[in-house]
Amino acid sequence: MTSAEELLSALRSRRSVRRFTSDPVARETIERLIELAAWAPSAGNRQDWFFTVVTAPALKERMADVVRRRWDAIVSASKDSALGEELARYAATFAGFAAAPVVIAVSARKVSGFETRLMGEVAHAASGSYASAAMAAQNLMLAAHALGLGSCCMTGAVAARDEIAALLDLGRKHELVCLVAVGVPAETPRAPARKPVTEITRFLE
Repeated sequence: MTSAEELLSALRSRRSVRRFTSDPVARETIERLIELAAWAPSAGNRQDWFFTVVTAPALKERMADVVRRRWDAIVSASKDSALGEELARYAATFAGFAAAPVVIAVSARKVSGFETRLMGEVAHAASGSYASAAMAAQNLMLAAHALGLGSCCMTGAVAARDEIAALLDLGRKHELVCLVAVGVPAETPRAPARKPVTEITRFLE
């Protein structure tokens, strides 16, 4: 298999893994994942991302607790709506990252006041910081897959972004984009169906 075929195979075979063994992940391996994540493209090559690695069980559980409490409040406020029951089912999974040996909080540089004054409501998207951090997270997950590890990008936890930021002491310059759970996989998820290219693409010629 050529290197191109290996890459294309990795893109298709990576899965979102939510169940892990209790085996620890070596610090050297985590550092390698982040080094590879940092080869992602970034707006203006600013590399506005930041990675906070959490392996302490007590801290992971505190993070999960603030996520549960935040979603309990959201579900409670929506319990009388048609989506309330479905929302509750989804919300039940959003704190599952605590069971992973490693949780990597991927954050991005916050949009500055100058950018907001210059670009207004589009500053958040146009600055590129969040898109750059998301691409770095994808690199990280592909690298984990290549090294035989499982991973899952979790954004439901971002509902408790401020609380998590306080627990991780992210400061005022960075904002949480997602959590990536990493570990030795304890499951091999089935490949989900993908929408055909014809359904998700439009050519303007």
